[in-house]
Amino acid sequence: MVNMKPKYLYVPYIRPQENGNKTDVRWAEFKNSQGTGLRFTGSAPISYSAHHQPISDFDPGEKKAQRHTTDVPQRPEVYLNIDFKQMGVGGDNSWRAKTHEEYMLQPKDYSYSYVIDPVL
Repeated sequence: MVNMKPKYLYVPYIRPQENGNKTDVRWAEFKNSQGTGLRFTGSAPISYSAHHQPISDFDPGEKKAQRHTTDVPQRPEVYLNIDFKQMGVGGDNSWRAKTHEEYMLQPKDYSYSYVIDPVL
C-alpha cells in the first residue's frame, strides 16, 4: 500500500535532481484531507514519483542552470510521474562505472498499462 504525501518522496539534495522514485509498485493512492483522491493500479508493477514541482524545475534542459534546493519552489500542485521501469545512470560510483548488467534496460519495445480509479 502506498498512501504517502509527496513531501515524503522528496530528498532536498543541494543540487536539485529527480529523486524519490518508487519501484515494483502494484498500486499508488493519493488522497486529499477529505479522503478523496485517485488510485493508480498497474497491470504489472510500475514505478512512480510524486513531487510538488515539475521535473523541469529540477533540471531545465540541456544546459544546467546551477540551481540549488532553495531555487526550486514548492507548488500546491502534485506532479505525478508513472513509468513502467527506470534505469539508474551509474554503477558502484557516480563518475565512471556503468550500471550493472542485471539492472540495465535493454533497447526494445516496452509496453505497460495502468488504471486510474477514483477514491471516494
